[in-house]
Amino acid sequence: MKKSAPLLAGLTVIATSLAFAIPPSIDNERVNVFLQQIQNQMQMQNQTAGAVPDPNKLKADIIIQLQTADLLKSEALKAGLDKRPETRAAWQNLEARFFATQYVDYLAVNTKVNENDVRRQYELYYQEFNLVPIVFTTKAAAEEGLNKLKKGMAYETLLKQNNPSAPSTNWIGARQLPAKFARLARKLVKGQITANVVEFEGRFYLLKLAEIRQDAKAPEFDQVKNELREIAKQDKVQQQIEELLKKNGVNRLD
Repeated sequence: MKKSAPLLAGLTVIATSLAFAIPPSIDNERVNVFLQQIQNQMQMQNQTAGAVPDPNKLKADIIIQLQTADLLKSEALKAGLDKRPETRAAWQNLEARFFATQYVDYLAVNTKVNENDVRRQYELYYQEFNLVPIVFTTKAAAEEGLNKLKKGMAYETLLKQNNPSAPSTNWIGARQLPAKFARLARKLVKGQITANVVEFEGRFYLLKLAEIRQDAKAPEFDQVKNELREIAKQDKVQQQIEELLKKNGVNRLD
């Protein structure tokens, strides 16, 4: 029995030191930012109904999460993980994406739209296109079709050769089109065909804008202007990003 006394004493010392260990201090700003992110996410997911989380408990959970992250980060640095090339590369990628997101948010806050921007967005949003596609299963076949058009073949003839059961008209609202097709359609004028093969979800397309019109069933402008104001702002932000990419020689593959 006496031999067990030193062991019990040692366990007591360990337990006491654990009980009185001082956890890492977390700056209030970090907690508040984390809390705001969670609240924004809940708002986006429409989680406003039902029980609202206790803010004090939520803050306590956030502090524990941040303390855990800080402790694990400290141990990772002690283990020299920050010296590994693959770790540095992964961190650089993560850092770049983080600041890219921050810059997009910055542009959204600082980009202004006026009444003309919103009215223009109304026209674009409620456009309808008679956008006639020719669908190919391979890029080579699509390129061959494009060459036939360049040599004088009528678009309708090529359509019947490759998609014999396809209709000759295809009216569709801008809102129903994939974003990629909507952007392309808005760049075309009546009767124009895309200059290049368009790849989308594993298939290859040529597109002809046969006609364009406004949706006769569109709601009144005042009914949707607030929603369209945000869409117009997003479009302006996207335009600024596209201009920045083009200026720096970055060609997006879309």
